[in-house]
Amino acid sequence: MEDILKHINWDNIVSSGVTIIIAIILYQVVKTPFKKILRRDKNKERNTYASMIGSFARMAYIVLVALFILRINGVNVDGLLAGVGVASVAIGLAVQDTLKDIIRGISIISEDYFKMGDYVTIGDTSGTVIYSGIRSTKLRDALTGNVISIANRNIEKAEVGATAISLNIPLPYELKLSKAEEIMQEIAFQCNGVDFVTECQYLGVNALGDSAIEYRLFAKSEKGKRADAKRNILHKTLEVLEQHKVNVPYPQMDIHRKD
Repeated sequence: MEDILKHINWDNIVSSGVTIIIAIILYQVVKTPFKKILRRDKNKERNTYASMIGSFARMAYIVLVALFILRINGVNVDGLLAGVGVASVAIGLAVQDTLKDIIRGISIISEDYFKMGDYVTIGDTSGTVIYSGIRSTKLRDALTGNVISIANRNIEKAEVGATAISLNIPLPYELKLSKAEEIMQEIAFQCNGVDFVTECQYLGVNALGDSAIEYRLFAKSEKGKRADAKRNILHKTLEVLEQHKVNVPYPQMDIHRKD
């Protein structure tokens, strides 16, 4: 054990540790104001470009820091880089999926497939684009609300202005669950017959709000008619609630006056 400790170059270890700490601090110093600027900027196209560039810059930064640490520990970085050509085939096979993601990510941004904030359908998933990176794209699923990450290599086609519609219908707590669900089933059934709606189904209780229980409807519209279909669903919902003499709840405040 003592022989092993004698051969350890503690100066290199300390220098490597300090380098990593400084690199992390510099990364956070640059990242924090960059993210604040993105939050204030509502331009979807600029946000998409910035997200993609940030993803690529992060990968490049990690590689540079790793090379610097290798140099500190006596590794011939120049020789290592010279040998990249020999190892490129093996590395390419090992990371081919990653390379496909990167190439596809660049294609997505250059060909303007979609932008952050767009409502899209990718495969069987419809939702809002919340992240567009060099390797993956993240959607907030319209049906479940979950965040779904999709590798860019798997994105062959993206339909912008998707047809999925997700609605929370508030009903009063005083209404029995069995009655409320009966009404929601009726709403879903009648909405299947309204203009521009191709499908509508009741999914169940979605949330317990401050003044109402929220019940989830999920529907699909004809292509390019999502806004019209949503308006028609809301109109039909109000009609059914009126027929059942159910009022849509709203927040109320009780004020107690002390004389």
